[in-house]
Amino acid sequence: MQRSHFHHEPKSKFAYAVDSHSIDLLVLVQKDTCKKIELLHGDPFMWTYNDELNTYTWNGELQGSSPLLLQSTFRDQEGWYIRLSVPTKRLRYAFLVDDVYLVGPNSIIDLTQKKQAKYDFSYYYNFPYILCVDTFHAPSWVKDTLWYSIFPDRFCNVDNMGTNILPWGSSTSVKNNQFFGGNLKGITSKLDYLSSLGFNGIYLTPIFESPSAHKYDTINYFKIDPMFGTTDDLKTLVKQAHKRGIKVVLDAVFNHCSVHHPFFQDVIKNGKDSPYYSCFYIKKHPFTELSQEELSRVHYPKQANHSLSYETFSFSPRMPKINTEDPFMRAHLLDCATYWIKECDIDGWRLDVSNEVSHDFWRAFRKEVKAIKEDCFILGENWDDATPWLQGDQHDGVMNYTFLHPIHELFEQSRTKDISTMIDTFHEILFLTPKGVIPQFFNFVDSHDTIRISTLLNSNHALLKSLYMFLYSLPGSPSVYYGGEIALEGQKDPDNRRCMHWQLQDSEQDFYKFMKNLGRMYHQEAVFRSIDFRFLERSSLMLVYQKDHTIFYINLSEFDQSISIPFQQGTIKNLFTDEFLPSSTAIIPAFSFLILQHQSL
Repeated sequence: MQRSHFHHEPKSKFAYAVDSHSIDLLVLVQKDTCKKIELLHGDPFMWTYNDELNTYTWNGELQGSSPLLLQSTFRDQEGWYIRLSVPTKRLRYAFLVDDVYLVGPNSIIDLTQKKQAKYDFSYYYNFPYILCVDTFHAPSWVKDTLWYSIFPDRFCNVDNMGTNILPWGSSTSVKNNQFFGGNLKGITSKLDYLSSLGFNGIYLTPIFESPSAHKYDTINYFKIDPMFGTTDDLKTLVKQAHKRGIKVVLDAVFNHCSVHHPFFQDVIKNGKDSPYYSCFYIKKHPFTELSQEELSRVHYPKQANHSLSYETFSFSPRMPKINTEDPFMRAHLLDCATYWIKECDIDGWRLDVSNEVSHDFWRAFRKEVKAIKEDCFILGENWDDATPWLQGDQHDGVMNYTFLHPIHELFEQSRTKDISTMIDTFHEILFLTPKGVIPQFFNFVDSHDTIRISTLLNSNHALLKSLYMFLYSLPGSPSVYYGGEIALEGQKDPDNRRCMHWQLQDSEQDFYKFMKNLGRMYHQEAVFRSIDFRFLERSSLMLVYQKDHTIFYINLSEFDQSISIPFQQGTIKNLFTDEFLPSSTAIIPAFSFLILQHQSL
């Protein structure tokens, strides 16, 4: 057996404490390498005096031998797993493969050649001690939350007659310098509407003072943008949402701010003499003042601007990057984070560009907000593997972009599908994500940063319904981008930020009714919220996956498909229609889905 065929890392996503007396251990093994893996384990201080040898010998391995479960297979690897009870909180462990090979941190030993190695804990991995403070904890309410993401300026306008506001929906090609007057009062007026669809969590893109429609270039972190309303309007929104059992999460943009932020304007004016000079990453001395054209620019530059005197988000002159290690700026941002919790009782923060801000800052952020509100949800925006941010000391969850891209590839009809690769991606993500993190996945199929999913699927509403059913049944918490419930369309940013339709056409009414039923099922049927998940087939025509005692079928083709029902005994129920199936076969129409649940006699 070769070392390269076996992968395990102590104190990592391969070995982590679940609670005060339990540890999850994972192993990746190359396919067809072994048939059996056992865990040899014991307390490192379990020593016994041997009279014959007149010395102490370790007998920790005698405390237990526990089999690992082959839990997942993807690409050329097998994922083996065990959850182990550790009464003493200390653990030495090694893996026994096929009763022959002892696998530890530095070697693979053939026990037929070196039997005594089994009794030498220097060949074993070490988990020194389980400390509860190091375990992952997230707010319990998140795992049962159905999210709704709102771009405030385009959702609903109530009593907003400010200047430069365009008639609602008057533009078919929206831009970031156009304002339609959506506001906090408008969101409050639609809380009953959101509740009727099953949404019990709302996430708002930034609402603080800013010159743009998207508000990701903040001028004042302690002031609601006047176009959106006032602090009292936010208080009312949160209070009314809480009455309906709806949580409210705001967007924290702490990686960068607006070029018009007073701190940055002081740096422009006073250079090194500014007390805020170290709040930003200034590259050139003396500081080069921006032109009026650069200051007023709304869109990203058409080409990278390397001549700027300061670091920015992307290459945008209007978004200088913030130095969160500067003591004054750090205190300023942390005050913002706690202020809105104390002032308006918000339930969480979504952290913009969280992977470009230091881990040290997010650790401080977590301590501050959790001290004010222990069940405050901290949600990071991270487009890649977020494991370093999900160790229990920073974020509670992340926007799950690792699911988004394979979902698009699975459902986009114009794309040639590598179905096996997509399925392997899902299996790998689910296997290598700590079990306690999975319920906090913030799953979505589109957002203010992506193409609208209806547009991506060419307005194929049958397929779109199947996709949303898939989203709602994935492990984690699903999120719908505003208008998704009526199949609102739009290309990439900024066209994906069109005004919400409130006078619905027949097709929109039909889709709305479907989403309302799906929301009801999400809360009513526990299987939708279960993190148990595995694909059963790798067909390019049909997605088939199982959760608990329920099998989900999605017909990805333009033709009807016939299936054989796999359950042999008991009653078979179509979970979505609440009907019982009388035969052993079923027809799934083109682009549609079927949910079969086995109910014992």
